[in-house]
Amino acid sequence: MEQITLGQIGIAVGFLVALIAGVNALKKSIKEWLNSALKENFDGMNKRFDGLEKRLDSVDIENCKNYLVTFLAEAARGEIKDETELQRFWEEYEHYQKLGGNSYIKNKVEELKGRKLL
Repeated sequence: MEQITLGQIGIAVGFLVALIAGVNALKKSIKEWLNSALKENFDGMNKRFDGLEKRLDSVDIENCKNYLVTFLAEAARGEIKDETELQRFWEEYEHYQKLGGNSYIKNKVEELKGRKLL
C-alpha cells in the first residue's frame, strides 16, 4: 500500500472512467439496434390494434342501440320497469350519447319522457 503512486491511482481512475463510458456506449448501441429491429413489428401490431379498436367501438355502439331500442319499445308498449332497470337504462343511454349516438333514440327518449313513460 505504501508504494502506490499518484500515477497508478490516475491510471486506475482513467480505466474505470473508460470502462463506464464503454459500457454506456455499448448499451446505447444495443438499444438502438433493438429498436430498429423491432420497429417494423411494432408498427404492424399498432395498425392491427387500431383496426381492432375501431371494430370494438362499432360493436359497443351497436349493442347500445339494440338495448336502447328494445327498452324504449317495451316502455312505449306500457311495460312497467323497476328502479334498477330504469337506472341501467339511463347509464346505457348516457354511454350511448358519449359514443355519439343517433338522434332517433334521443327523440324517442324525449317523446317517452313527455308521455311520462320514462
